Amino acid sequence: MEIVSCSKYLCSSKSLPIAFVILTCTAVSLYSMVLWPSVNVDQRVNIHRNLSLLLQSGKNKFYNISHAISLVNSSKYDISDLVARRKINRNRIRLNPCPKIPPGLVGKLTINVQNIIKSVTNDDSLKRVVYGGRYSPEDCIPRERTAVIIPYRDREDHLNILTRHLHNILQRQQLNYQIFVIEMALPTQFNRGLLANIGVLIAKETGPFSCFIIHDVDALMMNDNNLYRCGSQPRHLVTGSTKYRSGNNEYGLPYDSYMSGAIALTDNQYTRVNGFSNVYFGWGGEDDDFNIRVKRANMKFERPEKDIGIYLAIPHETDSTNQKNPARFGILDAAAGRQWIEGLNSFIYNSLKIKYTRYALEYRQYYTWLLIGVNETAINKQYEKYLGEPFAL
Repeated sequence: MEIVSCSKYLCSSKSLPIAFVILTCTAVSLYSMVLWPSVNVDQRVNIHRNLSLLLQSGKNKFYNISHAISLVNSSKYDISDLVARRKINRNRIRLNPCPKIPPGLVGKLTINVQNIIKSVTNDDSLKRVVYGGRYSPEDCIPRERTAVIIPYRDREDHLNILTRHLHNILQRQQLNYQIFVIEMALPTQFNRGLLANIGVLIAKETGPFSCFIIHDVDALMMNDNNLYRCGSQPRHLVTGSTKYRSGNNEYGLPYDSYMSGAIALTDNQYTRVNGFSNVYFGWGGEDDDFNIRVKRANMKFERPEKDIGIYLAIPHETDSTNQKNPARFGILDAAAGRQWIEGLNSFIYNSLKIKYTRYALEYRQYYTWLLIGVNETAINKQYEKYLGEPFAL
């Protein structure tokens, strides 16, 4: 009989939880011996169908319970962790968007230049950072997901100061953010624009960021009302720097179209201008080139109010591995004709594709670190005819 064979299968099954098997086998065996002989054919069909549905339902429920128990018993989870996860998920459903103006801002900051790292360090904010330099507020839903890209070489003291400062400030600004440090491997000369492009591409592989901040390693925000958010136009976040102080002006800029320090662009804006140029090896030129690209893409840089976008330039000696590029003015003269030939697209689909080697990617305590290598000679050769008069000084 069907029900007898079914009971034999259940009682011999090794795929079902033991408690479920024992209970079911007992019930089926009693039914098959006492009641089954008196049931007609039609009733047997209905019983068989209903029993199958019951067995499947019971099987699923027991599997769910067993899975939950195995999670609790495993080394990866414990009861408190599961409860905390449930609470976090439940609370996040009820969260409101973070306010447009974060409530914890303090305005202009005081930084002791003689002891900068102590001035910018907030132990509580550092404790909240997830390895890889990530943070997201738990009391509201952030308005943007921001990637801070820091092109870098051989400025460890500056990097320690800047990352601590950023974690302290960006948490007050209630941002969902991650800090990426992109380092150029020796012996290649430093190339800020190329590193910014690679940093943006790798950040996009990491997560769906809506805003990218390209940040110099020696620039410290001096007013936390300078929100690290993107806008309808590209944003130059710097209105003045102590690097260019003059007379009674503590903060200044070298010229009106200066675009270095910190800039903020959406993914669409960065792609629309084709990113930075990749051909400025050594110091200078890439930021002016980028300003040309923004204008030719029918956009313009916006800045915060004058007393908001102020920065402290961390003092440092001349970098021996980042000498001034003697060809920068000649390369800049050819910037407009080169915009769509090389830039962000040079790493994606351009026929003159730039090859780079990713030597390392590490999720460090306060940032995600990448070590990148390129062949400077090969890149200059690739784009030789698009560089104008390279040594037009």
